[in-house]
Amino acid sequence: MSKAKQIFIVGSSRSGTTMMGRILGNHSDVFTFKELHFFGTIWTNNSDKKLNRAEQVHLLSRLFCIQERGIFNQNNFIEFKGKSEKILAEDISSPLKIYELFFATISKENGSSISCEQTPKNLYYLEEILDFFPDAKVINLVRDQRDVLLSQKNKWKRRFLGAKSIPMIEAIRSFVNYHPILTAKVWNSSLYQTSKFRSNSRVKIVKFEDLLFDSRIQVPEICKFLEIDFQENMLKVPVIGSSTENDSKSELVIDSSKISKWKKGGLTSSEIYLSQNLSSNMMDEFGYEKETFTFPPIMVVLHFISFPFKLGLAFVLNYHRLGNVVEVIKKRFF
Repeated sequence: MSKAKQIFIVGSSRSGTTMMGRILGNHSDVFTFKELHFFGTIWTNNSDKKLNRAEQVHLLSRLFCIQERGIFNQNNFIEFKGKSEKILAEDISSPLKIYELFFATISKENGSSISCEQTPKNLYYLEEILDFFPDAKVINLVRDQRDVLLSQKNKWKRRFLGAKSIPMIEAIRSFVNYHPILTAKVWNSSLYQTSKFRSNSRVKIVKFEDLLFDSRIQVPEICKFLEIDFQENMLKVPVIGSSTENDSKSELVIDSSKISKWKKGGLTSSEIYLSQNLSSNMMDEFGYEKETFTFPPIMVVLHFISFPFKLGLAFVLNYHRLGNVVEVIKKRFF
């Protein structure tokens, strides 16, 4: 197997994909991009029309803008139009080829030979990714559903824990998005998708807990899979991105205290009960032990009653980010 030219870090949201991106981004040959949300939002697998010149420039400019300004400021892409027109010296009508050109351009500008994309939801487009990028390899992060639940429950607080660039509307959207039933369903769907690629030689499944507990063993193994040399500074990453603690940019470690944080509080018994029951099979398959309950907690009933209303509101607030809605629902839940 040859050295990766592109790395895709995927997994259920809040499973350590950003931290993995920072670890790999510390390697001298790797440049880690911001979350681009190309698949499922900008590009969908039924949008294979040929782009005209204006559309080509628009797409490349939008990607440059996301990388430079972040996902929340991608509408200010007009300032990158000149750069895009210059790079697109010849006609490239395929969205995927423009995406590939974008990778190559930014990585070269940063003196790197390997592009690393860390959008978690690329998990649902692995067939397309592995087919289009024959030299790509995938790191698929898996994390305990209850820790994901705790992190999703508090994700709206990120704006106040160090991520000041997150708009208030996004904090509100994260608050509305949370519901233990929906979060459990999405996690279960992501683990089901992960299980499809267990035997794929180009996909390495990494448990978040193993990575944190044995980073000096796990990171070199990941490097071996990617055909790159292990470098000591890869283990020095800032402790930022938590939804329960303030960022600590000066602390450069892989923080093992994030293992099983749900056991220290923050989730109700009904949230834990629902989480375990709705994702029971995947928890068993990936080795996560469940707490036992003699009787279902009484608040479970209220979660079921509130679910349709919360789901409807979340759909309204997320509609503009879904791209092809039918495709997104089909890929994540069927």
